[in-house]
Amino acid sequence: MDLDRLEEFSAVARLGSIKLAARELGISPATLSARIIKFEKLLGTSLFHRSGSGLTLTEAGECLLPNAMEILRSYKRIQRDVRTIHEHSYNRLRIAITGSTLPIHLGPFLDRLNQDHPNIQIELLDDNRFGIVDGLLSGYVDLYFATVLEDFPCKGLSQNPIFSPTPHIVLPRSHRLADRTMISIRELDREQFLLYPCTAEPAIRDFQLRNLQDSGIHYTLYDSDTSVRFYKLLVPVGKGLLLRPTPMMDTPPNTVCIPVTDLPHSVTTCFFYNETNPNPDVLAFARDFTKEVRQREHRQIL
Repeated sequence: MDLDRLEEFSAVARLGSIKLAARELGISPATLSARIIKFEKLLGTSLFHRSGSGLTLTEAGECLLPNAMEILRSYKRIQRDVRTIHEHSYNRLRIAITGSTLPIHLGPFLDRLNQDHPNIQIELLDDNRFGIVDGLLSGYVDLYFATVLEDFPCKGLSQNPIFSPTPHIVLPRSHRLADRTMISIRELDREQFLLYPCTAEPAIRDFQLRNLQDSGIHYTLYDSDTSVRFYKLLVPVGKGLLLRPTPMMDTPPNTVCIPVTDLPHSVTTCFFYNETNPNPDVLAFARDFTKEVRQREHRQIL
């Protein structure tokens, strides 16, 4: 079906007049009238009731109009997206991340982004210097990837969920539950847990504390000034278990990472940004990354 015919049909339906629609479309009334008649013959039905007072939609026309408008809106959106992608050239992005590993989808996306825009400057920051809110509102951070509790306050920011991860527990291989494929938090009564280091963004620490406090178990905490990079190494030396909001890809030697159930508070991995950030790369990233995540999810379903 020709998109031009849909646009002409929609214009006539909206204005109720061949003459007015022809003026809006920049063609002669005779040409438009002939095209509408030809379009009706193609569809095998009349789209308009014609009278001296103007044109009104038939039942078939009423059925076609919302579909035609949706098709035209989709086409214009596709045109805009393709044009924007073609015109936009990434220059600089400062991306902050909670934890010590890249969130799912981000690594492959940055790889493709660098291939398409080899001159882009990418800075990856940890959660030690900036929190989500202050980093984004101050403009020091362009995008912030974090796994947060569901009631995380992000007033003034755009919060975009990526996926809901399964929390895990990291424990020594010598632990009594190390051979399990899944562990309930209630089975960890009277254990000692490592607290995530104090950083500018407390999302991971908040996840640990709130879930432990509301789990109903007895526990002790091991809190130290160990850096984010090294604190997980305290697990194999016996200083405590490590409750994580996400799986750990780089588990320390002599440890295992096992899914943990029955936690009172769930989490979501999101990326945050400030819509008023003057850096044009921010909105472009949000659009392109969201599109890639959806495409990957669609391929997984198929």
